[in-house]
Amino acid sequence: MVLLALTILSIIGVLVFLIKLGILAQHRVHIKRGQYSRDDWPSVTIVIPARNEEHNLKISLGSILEQDYPVDKLEVIVVDDFSEDQTRQVAQQMMSQSQFNAQCISGRPLPKGWIGKSNACMAGALQANGEYIFFIDADTQSDKKMLKSIIDFTLSKEIDLLSFNPRQLMLSASEKTLLPGLFLSIASFMKFHESNDPDKEEAIANGQAMLFKTSAYKAVEGHTVVASEISEDLAFAKAMKERKFNIFWAFADDLMSTRMYTSAAEIWHGFSKNMNRIVEVNNFASAITLLSKSFFIAWSTPLLLLLSWLSYNSEPTQIALFVVGINLLMQLILLITYGVLATQLFVPIIYAIFVPFGITLQGLLVINSYRLSKQKSISWKGRVVE
Repeated sequence: MVLLALTILSIIGVLVFLIKLGILAQHRVHIKRGQYSRDDWPSVTIVIPARNEEHNLKISLGSILEQDYPVDKLEVIVVDDFSEDQTRQVAQQMMSQSQFNAQCISGRPLPKGWIGKSNACMAGALQANGEYIFFIDADTQSDKKMLKSIIDFTLSKEIDLLSFNPRQLMLSASEKTLLPGLFLSIASFMKFHESNDPDKEEAIANGQAMLFKTSAYKAVEGHTVVASEISEDLAFAKAMKERKFNIFWAFADDLMSTRMYTSAAEIWHGFSKNMNRIVEVNNFASAITLLSKSFFIAWSTPLLLLLSWLSYNSEPTQIALFVVGINLLMQLILLITYGVLATQLFVPIIYAIFVPFGITLQGLLVINSYRLSKQKSISWKGRVVE
């Protein structure tokens, strides 16, 4: 009877998790490639903050300089944020061959209370002349039709801040093993539909790609409003929405891709800087609760399937067989869900069996992120950011 009770509890928890993911999937908005019919395009300034990005710039900046956009309407600014490699030289060499108005500027000294990335973005924004300012990370790669597609989407919906999720590239075994489950677990905390509803408090943005109407950006004093925020994207979305600007969150798998981290160590270090903020965990009790939840979702079903099978082998009753059957069914449902996830993320389906490890990782990352934030020892790209 104990195993039956635990099985029922596990089913309820897992089903709630799956239902939530199903609702999220229904509310995903995708920006499609090249669906526009306008001739008059607004001027746009693309700002790329870059600190020690000499290798990534060849791809990210290269794809921006190949955009299908009117030459007189696109300005590109790379902000060399005190790089210690050849970032500036690479940017300048590429820009010298561009048809667009493109320049590499020096980042400004870090003011007290500012985080490095926001400061670099602000430095670029101060030089921007476009009707729209588009901040993108240096580790992204864009389709040639990307800019026209998102500008058309933004104009059609009168959006003041458009942010979207690019396709996440996963090439190494570590990425394929850990990231699908981690992304799935993070998604379970997101409320896409509410973020796009002006009457709801939820506000989502992704710092990898944030397109602002310049007048709206200036109205909130630009990155000044998020100067001290590690998760400046989420803070920006919240600040814009609180001030009644129209924000919108979407997906753009066909338009942009990015490879965030290349190894397990990079994944751990990278997500540790802000995971507790992503899921809004502000105290140790909440962190422990989330860790327990992640372990429960990831491992309760396979563990109960094993225990119920052992129980049936020792005492083959009808109830014991029923419990085995229910746990087996739930495990199959989870494997199918994980398989669909792997397919959507362009990961070989065999990696579906590792999704529970990624779900577990999120709980561990929340604990570590919370610990680092309390110790004020979070660092990124050679800088202490808190």
